[in-house]
Amino acid sequence: MSDKTMKIVLSVLTAILLVLIVCLFATKDGSSRVDLNKLALRVGELRQYKTMSRSDVNGAMEKAFARIGYNVVTSTEDNLYPATSQDAGVNFYVRGYNPYNELKTNKKAVNILYLRDYDALFPEEMDSYDGIATSSRDFYNYVMGAGYAGVYLPEFTDPSVFYPAVNDSINIDLLYVGDNNRHSVAIASAMDAELPVEIYGRFWQGNIDDKFIKGEYIHDNDLKTYFSSAKINLVNVSQRESAIGIIPSRVFDIAASKGFMIAPYNKEIEAVFGDAIPMYKDAQELKALYEQYINDAEARQAKAEAAYKIAVAEYNVDAFVQRLNGLVEFLIVEKKL
Repeated sequence: MSDKTMKIVLSVLTAILLVLIVCLFATKDGSSRVDLNKLALRVGELRQYKTMSRSDVNGAMEKAFARIGYNVVTSTEDNLYPATSQDAGVNFYVRGYNPYNELKTNKKAVNILYLRDYDALFPEEMDSYDGIATSSRDFYNYVMGAGYAGVYLPEFTDPSVFYPAVNDSINIDLLYVGDNNRHSVAIASAMDAELPVEIYGRFWQGNIDDKFIKGEYIHDNDLKTYFSSAKINLVNVSQRESAIGIIPSRVFDIAASKGFMIAPYNKEIEAVFGDAIPMYKDAQELKALYEQYINDAEARQAKAEAAYKIAVAEYNVDAFVQRLNGLVEFLIVEKKL
């Protein structure tokens, strides 16, 4: 082989070697390329978030992310990392009450955890993410004080689903919509106060006098009509939610339907809605509020109107997504993506 041919062969081999080296580094950790316009919505707790009234929430997020330009791929923990999401530049982990069985964050992408109840979150788990989003103001303050990147991300309503839709044929004085899957402060107080509450939800039969149970289910398409039409909506806020400052999404849904509601005392509801949502601390206070408002349509309407304006203006799904996207943009700069 001549010297000239040898040089050509060596040059070709060197070029091939360089290409292989570049490919090796590019594919390291499976994160060679990411699309910052693709968002993977990775939903944990399949049972809780897909089959227990959370699918409407996830669907609303999908549409809102798409409205600001994201290509959204949704997966649940039964298949958390489908091939279609491998190049996602933004990974939004919606966590349930237990850690993910498998967690594979992409170092070349933005990885954000969204959490409601933070007692189940461990520091080593937090360190796996670039940012923490939480609907608890208390936990948000902790996140920021501990030096993590975070965003306060209250729950939301979808005004395209929940809006005023009064039906005069629905004649309900006190409406409660919710399953008996955990202790309900609201129902316990209503029973103690001997109020004529009408309950729609599962698992109540055999645990409460059947006269209060009116059905197991109200179709999602009809919820706004019931919320709008009932004289008083009785909202369940758990003791845990009240303690850590979480407003359940159902509060925003009722407000967006321009329904009047009464809730167990919650410091965050008070901070957000002021006196637009009357609250009580015991059965006697609940009974007094019921008697005060049941025959005062004008007062109910005024408070419902005030809560409606707050919910639809500040706590809609698009505001939720914009708040999150602010953290995404910050992290893109921080990680130099």
